[in-house]
Amino acid sequence: MNKIMKYGFLALSVLVMMSSCMDKNARKNNYPAPNIALPPVGMVYTISDLVHMISISGDPNYVNDTIFKNDCSIYGIITDDETSGNIYKASFVQERATGKAIELYMKSVTGLRIGDSVRVCLKGSVLGAYKGTPQIQNIESVKVVVLDNQKYIEPEVVTISQLQNQNMLCQLVKLENVQFVADEMGKNWADENGYGERYLEEFVETSPGQWSPTGKTIMVRTSNYAAFANKPLPTGNGSLVAIVTLYNNTWQLVVRDNSEAIMDGERH
Repeated sequence: MNKIMKYGFLALSVLVMMSSCMDKNARKNNYPAPNIALPPVGMVYTISDLVHMISISGDPNYVNDTIFKNDCSIYGIITDDETSGNIYKASFVQERATGKAIELYMKSVTGLRIGDSVRVCLKGSVLGAYKGTPQIQNIESVKVVVLDNQKYIEPEVVTISQLQNQNMLCQLVKLENVQFVADEMGKNWADENGYGERYLEEFVETSPGQWSPTGKTIMVRTSNYAAFANKPLPTGNGSLVAIVTLYNNTWQLVVRDNSEAIMDGERH
């Protein structure tokens, strides 16, 4: 009886294995994996090309809805993403060679991350500017092809005067010897029910150990949806990494994360 049970069990196991293999083969034959084709490359523009097209228009709300009717692409590195919540359905992409950058305004949220090397298929999207900030609008997430990861771009060290320049729009920059003005002390990065518009001032060393304000300030604008919105502003002097934007005539900085505000030095 034991032998019968033993051989019966073995036979049943073989049948289960054969059935499993047949099921797998059936699934493979009847339901093949979808063939997802990458969007065509087409004509390749540089980000510099697109920024130039906007700048020569002279229109802060320029829109050209005819340029991307055919297959065409740009390449660049993602310098800001939606991870912190400070921007939504958007990211910034920058060329390593020229430093030129533009905002990608998406139709939906994406999985893009800072440091992603990407190709953006432009067909169906719109080249434009929103209140002076250059954008590629109406982009479908499937049109952004991630080619590689962790290809980070280092921020360019600039002064406030240097970044208040059309050529610097959407670029990743770093300010040094800056602090939030005295009136901002005790505030959080953002207001409870809206954006935080906090002002940063800049200092220059006039003699060893002696610092004087340059008289230049710039707005740091933070969404109340940012993960760090309710955290207090740093109270000291130091550096800040951010993206340069423009809203009408107001220059603004968009912070990627509050950890990039390293202001633990003595206030000037």
